Amino acid sequence: MKIENLLKYQEVDGQLKKLVSEINQSEESVKGKKLGAFLKESEEKIKKMDKRADELNALIQKLKENYQQSTQKFAELEEGVEQAIDKDELNYVAKKLAELTKTIASIEKDLANAIKEMGDIAKRYDDLRAKVPSAKAQYKECRAKFDQRKKEQEPQISALKQQLAELEKDIDSKMMEAYQKVRGQNIYPVVVPLVGNNCGGCRMDLSIGAVGKIESQGYAVCENCHRFIYKK
Repeated sequence: MKIENLLKYQEVDGQLKKLVSEINQSEESVKGKKLGAFLKESEEKIKKMDKRADELNALIQKLKENYQQSTQKFAELEEGVEQAIDKDELNYVAKKLAELTKTIASIEKDLANAIKEMGDIAKRYDDLRAKVPSAKAQYKECRAKFDQRKKEQEPQISALKQQLAELEKDIDSKMMEAYQKVRGQNIYPVVVPLVGNNCGGCRMDLSIGAVGKIESQGYAVCENCHRFIYKK
């Protein structure tokens, strides 16, 4: 049966899958991925902090300018109080002084908040910068160990790939294409036995037609998960 050749292919494919999985799930691989993610995240955080620091610097400069202008205007208005010639003018100047007092207080508050945020950014920036060199060194070490482990397993991986290439020659091209399509979805095994009248993979009930195909041609394709189903 055609399915027998595919079963042999799947057996070797499983050996390759297991070997690659062991390499990718090794301590150095897992730790290296975490460190790599940390370094990437740190780089993005540093860029954001640099951008925000530039924005805050510009804001602080603008607030200082506004503060200087407002205090200067306040001083001018105070002189106006002494020079007021009647009650109406005095009330007007007093009103403007009150408004300006609120403006100055608002500027002082915004300036204090901006300076505080700048200090917080500087602290987080320094903390992150202190951790990055160590993380880079550990990442480099993990990467070297991972590459060495992969290199040691390369002959076995190549042998299995070669075996798969040889087995593929005896498999119908359309069947192989269908197998690889399912396999590409990280589904394994792709070829499963019939269990009662159910797919041995997803456990879905098979139609009478599908069961008939298994009897007549040795296999059927599950309508749900697209695995190959055969009868033991």
